[in-house]
Amino acid sequence: MKPKIVMLTQTSLDGRIKGFDNPEVYYQVAGEIHSDAVLFGSNTVFTAFEEYPAETEADFAKTIISPEDPRPIGVIPDSRGILRNLHCLRNLGYLKEIVILVSTATPKEYLNYLEERNYPYIVSGDDHVNYGEAFQLLHERYGCTCMRTDSGGELTNILLENGFIEEINLVISPCLVGNKEKYLFESLRLPEKVILELKETKIVAQGCLSLSYDVKLID
Repeated sequence: MKPKIVMLTQTSLDGRIKGFDNPEVYYQVAGEIHSDAVLFGSNTVFTAFEEYPAETEADFAKTIISPEDPRPIGVIPDSRGILRNLHCLRNLGYLKEIVILVSTATPKEYLNYLEERNYPYIVSGDDHVNYGEAFQLLHERYGCTCMRTDSGGELTNILLENGFIEEINLVISPCLVGNKEKYLFESLRLPEKVILELKETKIVAQGCLSLSYDVKLID
């Protein structure tokens, strides 16, 4: 069994993934999605904490998790081993654990980095993460049944291309950004058309529109 993957993203009216003035609306909508895991792209985490403070002794300690802890786990695929700022995400406090997805090609140096700081990791795939296998292991080891994405277009496009996403939630910000920012689906390469079924539309804060779709089938 694999967890249900719910894609959540915010765009401008012209489909750009940055440049709008109300990103906080995204987290309002995210709070209404009851997921037990949040999937981050490694590039998203890298750029979010591009400048980060030095680690302290506490950043090497093992996280003690209570079975009653309601917070989600954070999941990050990082087969290239680019992240050295994981303590910034951990110290925000809204995740009870951070699990890294790696492959057999991930540098040993990076695995040592994770082990020294007590970040659990799942090895799946050769050159890149095998998401199907990794998601299965997340369910088996952590009881993960629903996972929300919190990443840019690259990772969500990969998940769509491989049929992992079952629900799409799109927050549309009432602005036009222009070509200085990337499109959400700029790199999407689908083998066939994907049919969506509208579940809900609603106006949320600051004039943003929230759309929810079930991913039904490939035609």
